[in-house]
Amino acid sequence: MPTLPAGVTLGAATPARGRSVLAARAYGPGDTIATFTDPCIAIPESSHLMFTCHYCLAVETPPSPASSLGNSSSGSSSSSSSGSGGGSGSGSSGGKKMRACQGCKTSRYCGAACQKADWALAHGRGECKALRRGGDYAAAHRRSYAEDYRRDEFALRLRPVATLPTPVRALVQVLARPEMAAAVAELEGHLERARTPGSDHSDWTDLVLQAQAALHYLGRPGSSNNVTEAIDIICKLNVNSFNRQDEDVHETGIYINPALAMVNHSCLPNAFVELVGRKAVLHAYRAIKEGEEIEISYIGKFASSPFFLVMVSLTLHGTVDTMLPRWGRRKSLKQQYNFDCACPRCRDDLNIYQVCQIYPHLELNSFSLAPDLSRDNFQEPLLAQLLYLNEFIQSHGYELPRHSIYRSGLCEKYSRYELRGGWKTYAPLRKAEAYAMVPLAWAFPEASIYFSEEGKFTYGLAISCFVALHIDPYRDPMPFATPRIKDMLIIAKFLAHTATATVASSTSSENDGALATRVSEALSGMDQLTMGQTILKLIIYQSAVAHSKEWPVYQQAIDLLNGLESLPGRETENALVDAFAKNPSGSEEMRFFKTTVLEPLQRLAGFALEIMDTEFST
Repeated sequence: MPTLPAGVTLGAATPARGRSVLAARAYGPGDTIATFTDPCIAIPESSHLMFTCHYCLAVETPPSPASSLGNSSSGSSSSSSSGSGGGSGSGSSGGKKMRACQGCKTSRYCGAACQKADWALAHGRGECKALRRGGDYAAAHRRSYAEDYRRDEFALRLRPVATLPTPVRALVQVLARPEMAAAVAELEGHLERARTPGSDHSDWTDLVLQAQAALHYLGRPGSSNNVTEAIDIICKLNVNSFNRQDEDVHETGIYINPALAMVNHSCLPNAFVELVGRKAVLHAYRAIKEGEEIEISYIGKFASSPFFLVMVSLTLHGTVDTMLPRWGRRKSLKQQYNFDCACPRCRDDLNIYQVCQIYPHLELNSFSLAPDLSRDNFQEPLLAQLLYLNEFIQSHGYELPRHSIYRSGLCEKYSRYELRGGWKTYAPLRKAEAYAMVPLAWAFPEASIYFSEEGKFTYGLAISCFVALHIDPYRDPMPFATPRIKDMLIIAKFLAHTATATVASSTSSENDGALATRVSEALSGMDQLTMGQTILKLIIYQSAVAHSKEWPVYQQAIDLLNGLESLPGRETENALVDAFAKNPSGSEEMRFFKTTVLEPLQRLAGFALEIMDTEFST
């Protein structure tokens, strides 16, 4: 039985839900409930081995914020987790170059301490030899398994490593560590389902090949019993793994912790998981009473993700989350985890707007870009359209995958043609003003990224403002939710770009029409630097509420804020921003925030639908 960390206790098992994890005391929104450490497996994806520390998962110095502008996409997952590479605590290796293990030439490390720790953990217990043998085989056949994965713009400058696929590397780690094998043995893997022809799990032949490969490169007999036991481990990793992929901070890989795997699912979760290097931190999403069961979303932004699907590219990670209607969530849960969800949201078939209103603590949004989510100010879809919308969503719920998918290399970048087709298809949702409902909710961040990559930064900014005001708050009612913070950071980056003379001159090329001119003129009348600086203060505050200071997004916000505060001649603006951050409920400070930040953002967001119509309706 896996040992639970302090802060949680084991609940009684039930036939329907199995084991459960309970709160050992009361927790408030954002509080850290528990931290899960070893035994665990935390490894980068094979395509990212060249620039990721194999132990602490620190990432070699990522691109500047400018080069990564627009990578974040609301409602995507992207990633799915909000992890950090451990090392320096900033999610990067602090400028250090990764150095390869001289044995396998595959694993990379940010320093001697990590290499020594990894050697004691698994690398010196058979993993190094297995990776060397696998790499030699791949090189001899002039094929790198890592080439099966399309690399992002950071990885393009790096040659892939000839090595084993990620699922095989994870299996090697389990087999090389008896304590990990014993912990994984306690987990459920639904092995018999994998044997069933036509099942939704990976093909049985693929499982056999993966098991045989791990055993072969570890130098172990490939007997029938050994292969079956290895396949059973693969199935358990599939069901119980967390996806570390976060294209915004160039993190990839999987995380498996048998104790954390005992936390059950709900489409109305009261907690979420933050992955920080080799740790998993469980946070409260809302207030939790002592003895209350802790539940996370298996299909949400912070949830566990299909091991095979992410690592072998059999399915699109990020196409399913709690924004989907009941049928989509239940289908995903049945396919991946083999249970029928009966949570209150599924039982009552609540849409995303209804879910928002039943969450407590909406007053926490007073210090956010959507300060009033009360019923009087609630933007609900037109009720007359809801019946038709339910039928429409069931017919089109999967038609527009999020940008994180093609960031991962599983499909090509969205073109203007594809965005135009989606915008036309989702006309019923637009008519009902159901902007936070999928698949329409996915179209806006896709468009923002498209405009960013096309150099139309003012358009991208306007769309991002619309996402932050009209989609994010309803999808994630708590202001410290990871997607909301990341989308605020995107706005801050856009503002930093559009406020500079260099970008201002480059964006003049997009002013090829009356609409572009109006957007640029509106933007020129705003104090973009102060807007961005204030938003960065919000990010830092909300990050501290429910995230680790090791989170790369938090570190990026700190770096950007320091840069803005150091600009000469901004003493008055700095003082106003600091005053607001210290006393956001003060009358003068609230007036400053409303006139300097909220109203300008609302004005920019007001262009979003016109931009979408102009660009994608013809």
